[in-house]
Amino acid sequence: MNIRPLLLCLLWLLPLVVSAQDEDKVYQFSGLIISKTTSEPIPYVRIQVNHTRRGAVSNSEGFYSIPVGLGDTLYLSHLGFHASKLIVGDYMEEYQGDKSQYIYAIHYMLEDTFQTDSVVIFPYDTPEELRTAVVNLDLDVDPLTAIAEDNMDPSTLHLLMETLPVDGGERLMVARQTYFDNYTRKNLLPTVGFDPVAAVQLLQYVVDKAKRRRTKDLNYWEDN
Repeated sequence: MNIRPLLLCLLWLLPLVVSAQDEDKVYQFSGLIISKTTSEPIPYVRIQVNHTRRGAVSNSEGFYSIPVGLGDTLYLSHLGFHASKLIVGDYMEEYQGDKSQYIYAIHYMLEDTFQTDSVVIFPYDTPEELRTAVVNLDLDVDPLTAIAEDNMDPSTLHLLMETLPVDGGERLMVARQTYFDNYTRKNLLPTVGFDPVAAVQLLQYVVDKAKRRRTKDLNYWEDN
């Protein structure tokens, strides 16, 4: 039996097997994050592994440690610094240390500087002086704000309400409200102006009727 072709096939497949094993291998990646401007450690930097839920945050001394694979990419972000990334596979090709399990790196992050407008501080001795100064401020009004203020003017709103056409839904709502008001007030006496003469006459009528009822002969069984 000629085993030479079999050996050649195994030798040809061996790099593929090794490569697949390397792809699945997990490394403990540890790093130190330093400011490129000040050379000081950057604390509490967020490290995120692409397309995964894995991540870490550097400690107060800028150190972190996270498990990674050759196909991972680390994204580093921190307020006040430009975001950066590290491709693990490319870094491993240039890594000169022991690649058995633990990998180490030093990251340099560049500060993201921006310039703000100058701030002028005015000293005021009392809250009343501050309130007066705020009221008297001459501020540029935004055009949209000015339009909104004009639209909220009471005279403008009244004009809109007077000229706004009434739709069917609003007519139905008004009719329901009118019916409800009439139903709740139907057992109430009409609210008219108070007439003292009519009140005295009504009271005298009630008294006279009561007297006639008391003096009336109620003996219905005898002829009068």
